[in-house]
Amino acid sequence: MKKISGLAHRGYPGKAPENTLSSFQAACDLSYSHLELDVQLSKDGVPVVFHDYKIDRMSDGKGWVKDYTLEQLKQFRIGETETIPTLEETLQQLKGKIEFVIELKKAGEMYPTLEEATLDVIRHTDTLAQSRIISFDHFAIAKMRRLDPDIELGLLTGSCLPYVFPYLKEIRCTFLGFLDIFLTPAYAEMMRANGVVIYSPGVVDSIEAMQLMTDKYPDAVITTNELERWASMYLKRSEQ
Repeated sequence: MKKISGLAHRGYPGKAPENTLSSFQAACDLSYSHLELDVQLSKDGVPVVFHDYKIDRMSDGKGWVKDYTLEQLKQFRIGETETIPTLEETLQQLKGKIEFVIELKKAGEMYPTLEEATLDVIRHTDTLAQSRIISFDHFAIAKMRRLDPDIELGLLTGSCLPYVFPYLKEIRCTFLGFLDIFLTPAYAEMMRANGVVIYSPGVVDSIEAMQLMTDKYPDAVITTNELERWASMYLKRSEQ
């Protein structure tokens, strides 16, 4: 099946709860090119895949991810049968099948060893070539570059930042993510001119927004929760 150029946002939340192994597998089964997932650390320092800093919204437990050991986190349920996956479980399950875009949920002094622990798992699972690290915490991305000269990196922002390009070049980031409302033809051209290989304009779910991307920004790799909707539009565009 033809690969769908797109970022499956936390897997395929329309089929299974976000950031679970079933959700990731569903995105892979739909032949998406990239999988976006979020990484934090358990109390005992294990990289786990979870978006919110607290487990309240997605699980049957309460409290902060960082306050539970991995063994304790595994006792909570997401939906009826899912558990919080480790990064290692995720990478091992989908190794060689999809590109990983791993968001570090770093925030200030929270998780001071998140970069090292994440990189250790990537190296242990031999998935460096299919992994890209991104974060809203740009200090974390700079640290990751110091730790590894080769890993693919990217920055996330809340808006368009024309002055970010020298820094992208300095630490060799080839990915830029931002809110779709800030995307303009001029900004897209700036990214291309400055070596941004992949740009992802926010979470694009509506038909109207997808059509805009198709018409004006066909090289964008959109992030979406509506995987089948985008797959259908992408395949139709490819056939034209």
